[in-house]
Amino acid sequence: MKVQDVIGHADWGMYAALLSFGFLFITLADLGVNYYATKTLAGQPELMRSYFPNLLTFKVFITLVYPFVMVGAGWMLGYGERKLYILLLLCLVHGGGQILQFFRANFQAMQRFRIDGIFSVLDRVVLLIIVGVLFVTGMDIDRFVYGRLLAIGISILICYMVLLRLYGWMAPQLDRPLIAKIVKQSLPFAMMTVLYSIHDKVDQVMLERMAGETANGLYVAAYRWLDAFSMYLWTVLPIFFARFAFFINDIKEQERLLHFGQIIASLPLIFVSVFVFFYGEQLLFLYDNSTVEELAVMRSCLQALFGAALLNAVFAIFSTLLTSTGYERYVNRMVAVAIGLNIVLNAIFIPTYGAIACAWSTLLSYALMDVAYVIYISRHLDIEVPWSQMFRLFLLAGLLAVMMFGLQWTGLSWLWVTGLSGIGFIGGIFVLKLLTMEQIRGFRVKS
Repeated sequence: MKVQDVIGHADWGMYAALLSFGFLFITLADLGVNYYATKTLAGQPELMRSYFPNLLTFKVFITLVYPFVMVGAGWMLGYGERKLYILLLLCLVHGGGQILQFFRANFQAMQRFRIDGIFSVLDRVVLLIIVGVLFVTGMDIDRFVYGRLLAIGISILICYMVLLRLYGWMAPQLDRPLIAKIVKQSLPFAMMTVLYSIHDKVDQVMLERMAGETANGLYVAAYRWLDAFSMYLWTVLPIFFARFAFFINDIKEQERLLHFGQIIASLPLIFVSVFVFFYGEQLLFLYDNSTVEELAVMRSCLQALFGAALLNAVFAIFSTLLTSTGYERYVNRMVAVAIGLNIVLNAIFIPTYGAIACAWSTLLSYALMDVAYVIYISRHLDIEVPWSQMFRLFLLAGLLAVMMFGLQWTGLSWLWVTGLSGIGFIGGIFVLKLLTMEQIRGFRVKS
């Protein structure tokens, strides 16, 4: 946030639009290999020593090709020389992130979730240190991009060293038939990556083109918080993705994982989402240079986006189940439908409502996907959908909202309201029997 406040909404909006444009086709730096590696190695860990060295060679190659493809696409859209240069660097960041994800896929497949958890945040920790240095030495958008590139490079190196330490040296190889076979089988996951990328970032690209860089900067200021808190999901859900794949033939175990995973994924984000509805402006405390009107737009975007976060918290475990057990094509179709809805709503409402239109389009498209996943599982899979549990989760969210609303009238500060509501929220978890100590002790993962 402070980086954006120092740089300004316009420059940050330009940076965010380029970052999102590169992210739209990030699958070119992966082609579904990361998901495929996790799913396959979780069930057949003995394949690692043949898969890893070949896939690493392939990943490095496509990571180096991908930025130039995107620069060509940017040139066709009319981006100038400076924007193309920044786009090149940001695509190198994206590509490096995909290599890091590939390394993490091996940890996930081998059920080493604690190590994976560390590397899920390492690049951000390194970037925070670099940004701290930049605040002292001088900050601008170019230096920040260089900092991101350095952070991902350091994280890749550390992760690779740990991986080799655990599994030994595996010299890079180029078994073309094997790579061709893997890529062919990973294409459904590649399509899924494309669709999710477009769904997550098309708003920012459209908003910058239709309403300008400043409007996009305001939207990104809110969306950044959604990204930040969603990192909790992207840390937790890969664990369940690997576990679902590991127990692919055990329906009862998958059902247990589904029920418990929904609780673990939901509870923190339910609390955060309700907090943002009442006190979203507290997340904007670093924007000293923003006007009252700009802060109001950011707050409205936060409220809508965290409505989407609440839905995603409750329902994302269903898409994880589907993609890890062979139903990724259905997930792809539903994401494509959601993208269509998102684009149509943006095209209609951005000219009038600007950034706020993007936030509500995101909320509605998430709602469509989530309902579709639950209906499909209830009709086509033998796994029991936890209807009662979902009702109690939404009831808990409602009770938390009532507590915060009521405590506001006491005149207490937002810190006291949040703290007291948090105590009530924890009590509600156990009163509604959403989580028990037996469940916590009973869930064990290899780490």
